[in-house]
Amino acid sequence: MIKDFFKVIFMIAISFLFSCQKTELTAKQILLRSLEAHGGLELWQKIDTLSFTKKTILYNKEGLKEKEITQHQSFYGGDFINGNITSIAENKSTISILNNNFTKTIGDSLISISSDEMKSIINSFKSAYYVISQPFNLKESNALLFYKKDTILNGEKTFVVEVSYKEDENTNTPDQWTYFFNAKTFLVVAAKVFHSPTISFIKNTKFHTKTPFVFNSERVSTFMNKDGTEDYLRAAYFYSNYKVILKK
Repeated sequence: MIKDFFKVIFMIAISFLFSCQKTELTAKQILLRSLEAHGGLELWQKIDTLSFTKKTILYNKEGLKEKEITQHQSFYGGDFINGNITSIAENKSTISILNNNFTKTIGDSLISISSDEMKSIINSFKSAYYVISQPFNLKESNALLFYKKDTILNGEKTFVVEVSYKEDENTNTPDQWTYFFNAKTFLVVAAKVFHSPTISFIKNTKFHTKTPFVFNSERVSTFMNKDGTEDYLRAAYFYSNYKVILKK
């Protein structure tokens, strides 16, 4: 009788152990499921052209609109090195990088670009591509992923994964990224970034699903206080006119 009792307890313990092993995911497994949820890495790597329109509205601390920017962004060949960003305003301007050639136009005028401005342009393109290419960029870059915990975000269970980049290791104030993956859909629903001296929390509130991929449609970015509480809404982002052309 006692043997049977301990046998039952042993089986329950083993079942519990296997059940925990089945439900606990690593950061790598979470990312792999997210890649599939967003359209699949294999298909992503076949993109020849990705283009879209992005509207950014910036707000000041008083909640008043500070600035509105509308851009048409295009990237070619699956990276940020080839593409163009056009600012749609009264004086339309376009910056392009094609095969290491930089061009800038304002209206019908061709503007010369200094070497310092080239560095700024590269950073702008890299930042723009980083935002639009998630979660695929987490896989294709040298990002190091660390599963941190589960949390509840917008009433749903979310996996929290910290991200660091090798190229940031030698900088004095590296950006610190944290990504939030919905535990059911595995879509990227938010990201937090510490970019000294500010901490931003960016929520992906709507998704675009009319291409083979799931892209962001609407996002909001909030500045955070050091204690983790919200400071104020800094920006709202709206994405539209997505077009994806695959390599033949």
